[in-house]
Amino acid sequence: MKKEQLVLLYEYNVWANERIMNHLKSLPDGIFAKEVDLGFKSIAEVITHLIAADEVWFARIKGESPPPLTRTPFTNIEEASSYQNKLQTQILEFLLSTDDIEKIVNYSNTRGEKFQNTILEIIQHVVNHGTYHRGNISTILNSLGHKGILTDYIVYLRR
Repeated sequence: MKKEQLVLLYEYNVWANERIMNHLKSLPDGIFAKEVDLGFKSIAEVITHLIAADEVWFARIKGESPPPLTRTPFTNIEEASSYQNKLQTQILEFLLSTDDIEKIVNYSNTRGEKFQNTILEIIQHVVNHGTYHRGNISTILNSLGHKGILTDYIVYLRR
């Protein structure tokens, strides 16, 4: 995969996350924090997890010690959206400035096990992880009587 393709893939991830956030903002108040029994307790918990994981992976790519995967859930969609936008901008700027997407990143997982992957592989994982959890959000919305929104990669490419 070329750097341009990886950047496009990550830009899709940003687009899909923004679509989800904007859709959530259009729904009645309370949906963001409404408790459900579907693996995650709420959409707020899903989004908090997604952002925390992205922070961990970004720190690893930069060669920094990652923050803890657990964090205090966001209290509202605006706070989460603003935080996510800043983080995604930093990740995209990093990708655009890096010359070597095949660079090996050595890191330890949350259990202390050592691994190594390329920046390319990690970003592909971040995008796949985001896709999975956007699906969780759609499932939660459906359970609450609301429709999800299309965030498929092909929809992004067709726009």
